[in-house]
Amino acid sequence: MHKAKISGLIKNLGHPDASRRRAAAEALAEGDERAVYPLIRALRDDNYGVQDAAINSLKRIKQEITAYMVLPLLREEAFLRNTALMILREMGQIAVPLLPVLLKDKDDDIRKFAVDIIHDVQYCDYPEKLIEMLTGDPNPNVRAAAAKTLGALNYREAVPHLVAALNDEEWVRFSVLEALTVLRDEGSVDSIVALMNNPSEAIRLAAVEVLGKIGSSKARDHLMGHFSKAEGFEKRATLTSLVQLETVPSSPGTFDDLVAMLRGGDWEDRFIAIKGLLLLGDERAVFHMIDVAGSIDFSSPDRDEKIQAVREAVSSFGCNDTLIKIIEDDSVKYRGKSLAVEIAGDLKCTSAVPSLIKLIRSEFRDLRRSSAQSLGQIDGEEAREHLIEAIRDHDSHVRKSSVIALGKLCEMSAFEPLMRLLHKEVYYDVIEEIIHALLHINTTLLLSRIGELDERIRETAARHASSFNSGVSC
Repeated sequence: MHKAKISGLIKNLGHPDASRRRAAAEALAEGDERAVYPLIRALRDDNYGVQDAAINSLKRIKQEITAYMVLPLLREEAFLRNTALMILREMGQIAVPLLPVLLKDKDDDIRKFAVDIIHDVQYCDYPEKLIEMLTGDPNPNVRAAAAKTLGALNYREAVPHLVAALNDEEWVRFSVLEALTVLRDEGSVDSIVALMNNPSEAIRLAAVEVLGKIGSSKARDHLMGHFSKAEGFEKRATLTSLVQLETVPSSPGTFDDLVAMLRGGDWEDRFIAIKGLLLLGDERAVFHMIDVAGSIDFSSPDRDEKIQAVREAVSSFGCNDTLIKIIEDDSVKYRGKSLAVEIAGDLKCTSAVPSLIKLIRSEFRDLRRSSAQSLGQIDGEEAREHLIEAIRDHDSHVRKSSVIALGKLCEMSAFEPLMRLLHKEVYYDVIEEIIHALLHINTTLLLSRIGELDERIRETAARHASSFNSGVSC
């Protein structure tokens, strides 16, 4: 940026009009080291817009001089201190060489701020200094920050020092355990296991959680032993860690514990519970999984992921009596029952056909639709006439699913009913599926009667016919 222009913008930072000051602060983002100090002064402007513009511009001037001149703000009041931390994090590795002097500062907060910046940047070429802080800093908050940062840096040479720090005060231990979770060093397992006998329940819970994430046969054995004597939250945490280690205790109450987690936990817990129930292999889990899936609201975040997890889990039990009973049980939420119907179709569960035929007349649209879809996948002779009847359903979604099913089944007796439907269907997506089904059932016959159709449908049929061999019908 030209000297005259940058001088003019710096001058405008003192203009009486706040909009002019803000515009100047924004424009100085394209400046150089000459803009840094004026922008730092603008952080004290009484207009929030000017402050925000100055912050953003300083973050964009990624030079060592920016980081150097921002450092003194760490000693200011909360707003300026937090702003400095934000800018220094944005500087990334540029700021790290300037921090060693702060690691020796007499102010506990300054030392911690420096360590926190290294943690957030996740870069440091002097990790041994962090070990010195872990083992020798007088302030527990600084020691805790150093422990967490050594984990974030994946500095494996720190493991012996972190293990020793498990004897530090409770607040530091939590950060040490967090670091050991990241490092996943099996050599730390014995020391973590010892914490499961700590008088503090919070420490015991943290140790149990870390052992599940580190993953080793030694950790699994100790967790199995701990599960038999643990209670309440601690027992649940131990069960969670064991499931993460692909192990489920065979004790009588385990199924009920997993079901309680499935029904009462957040979705992170529910995914663990589903995995545990699969490991247990108890068919009774199918009902509980379907019931939980039926209660998932359509507006729920990651709904598809949750439904897919349940679908895969239930499918792994195969076509069983519990699945059939769910399809037949009127007390099951219709959303859950609809999922069970779809799973029966995926599994080509022939024993479900009689129940699906009944549901194709359900009062619930989704059940009629999913039943038609599944009957098309299973291909049961007795279902075909019911699918032909379902193409007259008042709901277009049900008609569409029934049409697709008949096309898959290559049901010749459906040809004339589908032709009649083609003349009166109003929804174009259903019309396309009817044409596709008719072409699949008998391409030659449809093309011989194409003159019966109106111009738009003829064009659609001609377009789709190119992908079919007119000399072959199913």
